[in-house]
Amino acid sequence: MYLAMKKLSLGVALILLASTVLLVSDWGRRSGSPAGSGMNKKWVVDLLEYVNVGDSEESEKGIVEGFRKSGLVEGSDYEITIRNAQGDMSTLNALVDAAISDRADLLMTLSTPTLQATIRKAPARVPIVFTFIADPVAAGAARSLTDHLPNVTGVPTGSADQELLLLLRQCVPNVRRIGTIIVPSEVNMVYNRDKLVAAAREVGIEVVSVPASTSSELPDAALALCGMKIDAVCQVAGNLTTAGFTTIARAARQAGLPAFGFMSAQAEQGAVAVVARDYYDAGINAAKLAVRVMHGENPATIPLEPLRKNRTIVNLQAARAVRLAIPEAVLKKADRVIDK
Repeated sequence: MYLAMKKLSLGVALILLASTVLLVSDWGRRSGSPAGSGMNKKWVVDLLEYVNVGDSEESEKGIVEGFRKSGLVEGSDYEITIRNAQGDMSTLNALVDAAISDRADLLMTLSTPTLQATIRKAPARVPIVFTFIADPVAAGAARSLTDHLPNVTGVPTGSADQELLLLLRQCVPNVRRIGTIIVPSEVNMVYNRDKLVAAAREVGIEVVSVPASTSSELPDAALALCGMKIDAVCQVAGNLTTAGFTTIARAARQAGLPAFGFMSAQAEQGAVAVVARDYYDAGINAAKLAVRVMHGENPATIPLEPLRKNRTIVNLQAARAVRLAIPEAVLKKADRVIDK
């Protein structure tokens, strides 16, 4: 009996010792915040991206800089892992699974597919902060700016439709009909197209669209669009068309049509002009929301904060290629003028 009790006591002691070792090692990973930082652990943050394009890179840079400016110390208060699916959905799902397996305390997402996959797979206890997404309602994350999933908050970056249409009319005064390519399966593109249609109707401009579902369909869709008696291409934002915008711009140039867009990168890829949301600023703002969560605020009580800041970029080389004169007033107000 004594020997049995002695063995039992030894077993309990070994279990307690193993638990202590695990607990201490976990403290080493999750604690270590400097005094006065307001943090009670080291946060494991995963930034999940669907595509690698210029504007998503700007959002990523803004997020990293936002954390740096927050006063938190990387390595002590938080560690951040960046994962990019390179436009592949199966890879994206695997990356979300990997983030969860790595015990991420906070998930940050760029793009609609990334947010949707993260909502679907992540436990409800894990907070999610998003940006680089047009419409969180269509993505299934919210009903309004204040009514959203309890573990979700973020910075929507819907397109600057009215501002771009104003710029378009300044550059092409007689514009009556514009065209865009749409990917029916991308809910953010459908939302952006519908929003552009509504804004254009108010100023007497008709919007026509041509569908494309894969990159191989994009060249034919672009040629078909440019043959529809339009005055300009005005490409709404989407993952497929952002990655393949050079194809769209080339078709427009061959048809003698100016191309306009909503993404900063498109100005380098053949657009005459773009009015883009400042995605770097969106990343900064998303980081601020993440830091509030890390300091103990409940995401459910943090309203979504839409981004309103824009950047106007004009490409004079692209304008000359279609014999379009950009008004001096537009050039003076532009944030950047490209003239190679």
